Amino acid sequence: MRSRVESSLMSIGGRGLGLISDVSESIFYNQIGYLAGGEKRFYLRAGESQPFALRASDGQAVFASVTRPAGGGWHVGVFSALRVPGAYTLTAGPFEARVFVHRRPYREVLEAMVRFFDFQLCGIPLPEDQAGPWAHGPCHTSAATILGENRAVDCAGGWHDAGDYGKYTVPAAKAVADLLLAYECFPESLAHLRVVRATHRMGNLPPVLEVARDEIAWLLTMQDPATGGVYHKVTTASFPPLDTRPENDVAPLVMSPISYAATADFCAVMAHAAAVYQTCDPALASRCADAARRAYAWLVDHEMRPFRNPVGIGTGEYGDTELRDELLWASCAMLRLTRDSACAGVCESLLQLDLPWELGWADVALYGVIEYLRAPRTAVSDEVRRKVIHRLRRELDGLAAMAEANPFGIPMRDEDFIWGSNMVLLNRAMAFLLAEGVGCRHPAGHTVAQRAVDYLFGANPLGQCYVTGFGTNPVRRPHHRPSVADDVDEPVPGMVVGGPNRHLQDEIARTSLAGRPPMEAYLDHQDSYSTNEVAIYWNSPAVFVIAGLMDAGHL
Repeated sequence: MRSRVESSLMSIGGRGLGLISDVSESIFYNQIGYLAGGEKRFYLRAGESQPFALRASDGQAVFASVTRPAGGGWHVGVFSALRVPGAYTLTAGPFEARVFVHRRPYREVLEAMVRFFDFQLCGIPLPEDQAGPWAHGPCHTSAATILGENRAVDCAGGWHDAGDYGKYTVPAAKAVADLLLAYECFPESLAHLRVVRATHRMGNLPPVLEVARDEIAWLLTMQDPATGGVYHKVTTASFPPLDTRPENDVAPLVMSPISYAATADFCAVMAHAAAVYQTCDPALASRCADAARRAYAWLVDHEMRPFRNPVGIGTGEYGDTELRDELLWASCAMLRLTRDSACAGVCESLLQLDLPWELGWADVALYGVIEYLRAPRTAVSDEVRRKVIHRLRRELDGLAAMAEANPFGIPMRDEDFIWGSNMVLLNRAMAFLLAEGVGCRHPAGHTVAQRAVDYLFGANPLGQCYVTGFGTNPVRRPHHRPSVADDVDEPVPGMVVGGPNRHLQDEIARTSLAGRPPMEAYLDHQDSYSTNEVAIYWNSPAVFVIAGLMDAGHL
């Protein structure tokens, strides 16, 4: 008989911990499953090529081949020609692994990744009939005092940002943008997901838009009604102990000052939301459009000044010294919304700069690029548009070359394994799929996206599935306060952790991982916040990429 937790994992979309055979020590593969019509690869540490075979459940051999060198002491085995769904035993030399081929193998994990945002909800109770053993009471319901002012703001709601209980405008904007883009690009893949519906009030919306609406509603509370500027974050003065449940974090809430980055990112995502919700929630769309206009007016009147944590505030800073990319994103989103020629002029000037074209929380220029390319053709310069597409192709060529040089086929170099390296990888995979939607399809795009997902799900040097609750070797001890503080052995399922970080930025990582190669600098331990924390903006690009692979047109 299944335990209560195993049953809950299954009911909310998880395969459950220990419900699949143990991971092989020497075969590294996608532990969730392979798309029937897609590429299928596994990896061995081997000095020579090895024969391998796959057998069906009745023992019949269905595929046989030989591995080939992949670089760095790794060999790769390819069995893409096996397209019949099923569970297979993969044998390579003396080693075995159980692999799965399915037409839609990622539906359960995608659902869990989206439901993660509901598990991060702040201000409301999560009832047991919806949240299973990870239920908890209402939290952080008091008003927040604006730092340096004698007034408070009701800013309940939204999502806890990461393994802590802070709520931060800058990363929230990235996470919401990713979900909105996923819905716009791959609506069929996201149409039938189950979310924790008891926490929502707009059941007529598609699930992903229903989930994102919670964060959008919270973001609207972060805008100063008098000036249009947007507060950077709302947190306690310092992080609570790791074993603190959400409802037990009762220290006073503090609203940190308005910042340029927060206002620009807020403006961009509100303009984006106004377009997405226009038909399904026109009242929200109108509020978002008005908020975006007021925020943009604030940007026009203020200098670009980086945010720094005020004295006495020790929570996540999300500081950024380069703010022209934030203005680019805001201006391009406003151009798409308004077709204003003044916005077009700002966009075209900023698009000529040598800013990094990325999709991070700090480097956001590629969001602006995508918005510019999606703006009405009558609102943009044909010449600038051609130049933007040309540079976008060059950027993708560079990522494709990087992937070709990596033994695991991912667009990552040693220096890219930083805090949140899994986000870096997923952002780059996302870039290929986004580019396709604006007429810039790259021949390596789907291959890169598939190999990124394979890596995330266990085809990596550690054989680690970097998602809680899934695979044969899932993350079991994430740096996530609700999962540490509850009395449940298994963590909340569907959470993507940060992954290998060559900088070893916490004490246990420095002690345990010194000398490890960058791609292996990871520790599944609750104290390793620099490798094993979770975050809304690490789950969000995962949702986009996996939805893209599941999209009917890509199978």
